[in-house]
Amino acid sequence: MVPLVAVVSGPRAQLFACLLRLGTQQVGPLQLHTGASHAARNHYEVLVLGGGSGGITMAARMKRKVGAENVAIVEPSERHFYQPIWTLVGAGAKQLSSSGRPTASVIPSGVEWIKARVTELNPDKNCIHTDDDEKISYRYLIIALGIQLDYEKIKGLPEGFAHPKIGSNYSVKTVEKTWKALQDFKEGNAIFTFPNTPVKCAGAPQKIMYLSEAYFRKTGKRSKANIIFNTSLGAIFGVKKYADALQEIIQERNLTVNYKKNLIEVRADKQEAVFENLDKPGETQVISV
Repeated sequence: MVPLVAVVSGPRAQLFACLLRLGTQQVGPLQLHTGASHAARNHYEVLVLGGGSGGITMAARMKRKVGAENVAIVEPSERHFYQPIWTLVGAGAKQLSSSGRPTASVIPSGVEWIKARVTELNPDKNCIHTDDDEKISYRYLIIALGIQLDYEKIKGLPEGFAHPKIGSNYSVKTVEKTWKALQDFKEGNAIFTFPNTPVKCAGAPQKIMYLSEAYFRKTGKRSKANIIFNTSLGAIFGVKKYADALQEIIQERNLTVNYKKNLIEVRADKQEAVFENLDKPGETQVISV
């Protein structure tokens, strides 16, 4: 019994950190004014949707331009996670607890935190609606809602995560399972995947592969591990300079990389992963672990 470490994700598209200038008045960024009428609870000069790293950062920047009392963040979660650190959590280099803290502690000082979920955008009227039936208007809107995981696009997920040897570094609920799978690894295939949909961090699947390889070497398991990276892309990286450097590492560490291979099914009970050849739609390959 050996682990299947599938790092997978797929979103229903959301926009990330996109500053929208709406309304009819043409005002430059440095000309935003901070009139008292704009500080009312149902209207803000700048309204930020999403309290992740992108939303928090933009709120802090806008605070310096228009004043904290004229900026608000709409975010329903009580806890804020710095998700880039989850790659290190999946590799055992960091504790999951180090990635989270109370949302209230990261809201820029003076900025209003509206603890609600956005249910509707109305750009024609420069307003949003929340799940507590509030209507909030704005002059400028920043959408930083991030990406929504859609594991259901892969047959066998998310229920497959109940299996002890399947993990994903893209979710707070499954990232620790990646580390547990690495610890329990004895021999065989260790599979890492990159999906054919947008992902939170395109480098994350490669990072955990390299970190896992280093862990296997450190613990004397490397000779028994066949490390496979199946990516839906046609290259290891989009920029040739970095792709060439990564290819050298791949060769030095004896990693198997298969291009244009997309994970379409996880058979947790059989410890199998099914991939489709994107160059030949309908053609599949089953890899056992």
